[in-house]
Amino acid sequence: MGARNLWDEIPATVPGAAAERALGAGRYAFRARTSAVSWWGAFMLLLVTAFCVMMVFVISDESEWTNAILFIILGGCSFLGAIAVPLAARFKPAEWCAVFEGGVVYQYGSRPPIAGAWDEITGCQRHATDLVRNGVTMSTTHSVYVQMAAGNFMVSGDTANAQEIGALIANNWVAVQNQIAEEHAGAQLEELGELLQTGGRVAFGPFTVSLAGLEHGGAVLDWKKISEVELMGSTIYVLVTGERKPAVKEPVSAVPESVLFLTLSDALRRTARQTT
Repeated sequence: MGARNLWDEIPATVPGAAAERALGAGRYAFRARTSAVSWWGAFMLLLVTAFCVMMVFVISDESEWTNAILFIILGGCSFLGAIAVPLAARFKPAEWCAVFEGGVVYQYGSRPPIAGAWDEITGCQRHATDLVRNGVTMSTTHSVYVQMAAGNFMVSGDTANAQEIGALIANNWVAVQNQIAEEHAGAQLEELGELLQTGGRVAFGPFTVSLAGLEHGGAVLDWKKISEVELMGSTIYVLVTGERKPAVKEPVSAVPESVLFLTLSDALRRTARQTT
């Protein structure tokens, strides 16, 4: 977080929202303000336009009084703009984003904070956009877009802190999603195991799984003869011991719950080999 400790400046509503939601201890705080660069760009464009208008009057031989008034107006606008532009950028509401052990809290200006646990995030996308001029990358803007029931928000910036906050949010969310998927798959495997033990069969698109083997296209491959059931790229391959070419291959898009299918097939294949 640099030399300054942002936790000393963060609005009390941010840790307050985290405490209310029981999100645990704070890990990282990030603050972003709108850069004054865009403000200065608009101001300079206006200044150049005013200068061009003034030159039109000068070239058209207007009176000296008219030119003097134009110079005074242009100078006054330049002076006021030089003061107002940085002040407007400085006092623009800041956006805060804080990562806690159990979730994330976001607040823009004085608006109520958006708080949610990691398992409440329904979507998380990270992007890195390069600003290229004459073939040279001038800067990279890192952004993370978060969706959850409490509200959606986006944090972005061209600093290392912006990249770090995005990585923290995305990595924590992915870790929780993987844990949920593993728990869900474990529960499903237990249910499917009981079904298969009673002689049942489970269909996964073009494949049908049973204790007898893996059925595909009307043919049944014994689990003891199958060396691998694996995903390579976007295709699921079924490899038989002693054969160089895959016995079966199907696009993963054609196999519903492909992760569960691969996990179940691997477990049945290993169990069959251990009983030989």
